[in-house]
Amino acid sequence: MSIWFAFTAGFLSFASACVLPLIPSYIAVITGLSVTELESNRVERFKIMPRTIAFIIGLIIPLMLIGMGATVVGDLFTPATATFLSQFFGFIVIVFGLHLLGLLKFQVFQKDIRFHRLFQKKGGVISVGLIGMAFGFGWTPCIGPMLSTILILAADSSTVWQGAGLLAVYGLGLGIPFLLIALVSSSSLKVLKFLQRHVRVLSIISGILLVLFGILLVTGNMAYITPSL
Repeated sequence: MSIWFAFTAGFLSFASACVLPLIPSYIAVITGLSVTELESNRVERFKIMPRTIAFIIGLIIPLMLIGMGATVVGDLFTPATATFLSQFFGFIVIVFGLHLLGLLKFQVFQKDIRFHRLFQKKGGVISVGLIGMAFGFGWTPCIGPMLSTILILAADSSTVWQGAGLLAVYGLGLGIPFLLIALVSSSSLKVLKFLQRHVRVLSIISGILLVLFGILLVTGNMAYITPSL
């Protein structure tokens, strides 16, 4: 269940209020095509697939490294300390959820570090992979509430590879929509516009999930989410 939770968290991060509006710009940089060209359905999809996959791989790499680091840090604590920290982070996650619900406001989660401005021109597969890495690092403040929650799960993982895998799944949830938009074109672009119109609803769903997750942490009932870790 933790795998599905991580994937869902990744998708909800993609659909967050500070990421979703800029997706068309990212798609243009990744594929080298405008949204209008993608909507025309005259694009040979297989030609843009390597660039999009390179972006997703670049996106996942920094997330996996962060996940491995979280697992290493989590292994440093004794069981008693880990229990205390779990409850403490549970309260933090609840605060994140209240932020997404609009009941609390933290400006830090409305910002990003836009390294991707360094990659404005159309480049090759390697350049697009670097853009993905810039996305992974630069948007961590914006996707912080969801990402922090998955990092807590990673810290409780048995091995660094499980922690890395959990963040890789989160990265897939964040990255696969880019692939679908690039390859499916007009149909997925309609879905994108739908998500943009209902971004507030998605934010509320994200907030509710985080509040519930925080309650599980505080009450020591994480087994409902992490039975496989």
